[in-house]
Amino acid sequence: MLARSGWLLVVVVSLASSALSGPALAADWSEEQIAKLPPGEKPLRLFNGKDLEGWEGHVGKYFSVQNGVIVGKNDQANAPKASTYLLTKQKFRNLRLIFESQLVTSEMHSGISLWGKAIEKEEGPFTYQGHLVMYPSGYGFWDLYRRNGIYGDTLGVAKRVGKQHDWNRMEILAIGRRIRHVVNGQLVADWSDPQPELCETGPIGLQLHSNTVPQEVQWRGLVLTENPQDALVTAVSRDAGLIAEGKPAESGMDAAALAKIDERMKEFIAAKQIAGAVTLVARHGRVVHLGAVGKADVAGGRDMAKDSLFAIASMTKPITASAVMILVDEGKVKLDDPVSKYIPAFQQTTLADGNKPAREISVRDCLRHTNGLVSDQKNVGSLAETAESLAKSKLAFEPGSKWQYGPGLSVAGRVVEVVSGKTFDQFLSERIFTPLDMKETSFRPTADQQKRLAKLYQPTADKKDIEPGTHWLFDMSPDVSPNPSGGLYSTAADVVRFYQMQLGGGELNGKRVLSADAVTQMRSLQSGDLVTGFTPGNGWGLGFCLVREPQGPTQMVSAGTFGHGGAFGTQSWADPVKDMVFILMVARQNFGSGDGSDIRAEFQKLAVDAVRD
Repeated sequence: MLARSGWLLVVVVSLASSALSGPALAADWSEEQIAKLPPGEKPLRLFNGKDLEGWEGHVGKYFSVQNGVIVGKNDQANAPKASTYLLTKQKFRNLRLIFESQLVTSEMHSGISLWGKAIEKEEGPFTYQGHLVMYPSGYGFWDLYRRNGIYGDTLGVAKRVGKQHDWNRMEILAIGRRIRHVVNGQLVADWSDPQPELCETGPIGLQLHSNTVPQEVQWRGLVLTENPQDALVTAVSRDAGLIAEGKPAESGMDAAALAKIDERMKEFIAAKQIAGAVTLVARHGRVVHLGAVGKADVAGGRDMAKDSLFAIASMTKPITASAVMILVDEGKVKLDDPVSKYIPAFQQTTLADGNKPAREISVRDCLRHTNGLVSDQKNVGSLAETAESLAKSKLAFEPGSKWQYGPGLSVAGRVVEVVSGKTFDQFLSERIFTPLDMKETSFRPTADQQKRLAKLYQPTADKKDIEPGTHWLFDMSPDVSPNPSGGLYSTAADVVRFYQMQLGGGELNGKRVLSADAVTQMRSLQSGDLVTGFTPGNGWGLGFCLVREPQGPTQMVSAGTFGHGGAFGTQSWADPVKDMVFILMVARQNFGSGDGSDIRAEFQKLAVDAVRD
């Protein structure tokens, strides 16, 4: 069965009696990972390096121990009629398995079987019915002798990092109904079973596939912990890509509950709060909800669409901060450099009383709004001219002494131009939008994109209806320069790619934009104990607002959630604990802060309420 090219199957066995007994194998990578286990996890050595005590199967005929590794092997004359397994005598439910395996000969697959039971087939009583994690190529999850294929490597992540005929270092974390698989430091799969009743306690098995050609598979290490903490220990990269149309149940979400989001948005439309909305929810690397309701153009009768374009205003700021951090990664900029190193006019910047500040504005100050600059954030001519104008303005306070929302990101954008030698829009296109496949995001939408732009609305004087509004950020005149503080246009499907990159530690689909350290700095508190906007319990990172103490409109998300809103009600947030992204796209003004709006709060609450883990 499952005669697929290059697939490998492994079974895990854990003998409580062999817990860390006997000598460790030489150069045993699995043993080295024990030091990384969370506190309280007791490691069990599933294989003693000498014999197959604690296992059962066709020992001798197909499975043996050679040179300190488990070997599954057959020749052409001695081939299993059905896939056969070396099974642990002990059964497991929630587990972490750390091991190495290689496919020595043949292109047949092998892998780890779990959450099932032994059944009898043509080859005897050691066939498996249950879940199977395959590797290294032709990758996928299978439900053996039930549903068959249940997860595929559609983005090619596993194929990219797996070694077909060499040792692969792996970790499987199977908790509840969720299975995560790490291959050679890369998270390659994160999947929840839509049918949790099929996730049963059972043995772990090493598979030798049914075949008529010679094949050999080897395993070593096999360190297991039961009831592990919900955290990977061997993943260097958590970038498993972004599945654009994922099934909600495969991310532990309820489709019917997510459908309530569109219905709630329709109620806001009926209440004349918005003309229309696009909402997106992603979890565990899958877009589980993308809805569009209402109108993008009321007078023109144009419906809101899933690919409607929006002015995202200050949601531009985290993208600008990312551009700066790219240069920090390259050693071309330091966060504590004075801005005057790149824009000399800032050497002359003074406080409101005419005195020089105790220290100059730093790049860090620009990214966290502790710079003292004050303006409406509108460009004055070119970005270079805008920065020069700001340098001549008076600081409202000593740099670093207060938090005040302002045009610091515009100055940061000019630093990017000076250091890179490229225009700001060109730098973003080449270093962020192209690698992330954000094809709809720009400072100047094309004529075709403008046809999909959601028009801006505001309340009428009597507050009983909405009417068209105007704002300088909607000015697309040729002489308007790219604005790092708020000039971008984008779609929900593009914005989620940026946030998934951040959740993935700086990369998406194998394209690295930022180092993991840069991402950590951006999402770490940079404002200290300073009081920041825009809702209670927040702090500020680098370009991102951070939820420190969830409350009010943030009570449903976790501490550490990061993101940014826009002047026209748009919202973009990522919760690293729940592994979720929330994107709300609307076009309205004069309704108060979007960050504290009922629309944001209701949207996020409904999304979180749909979690079924």
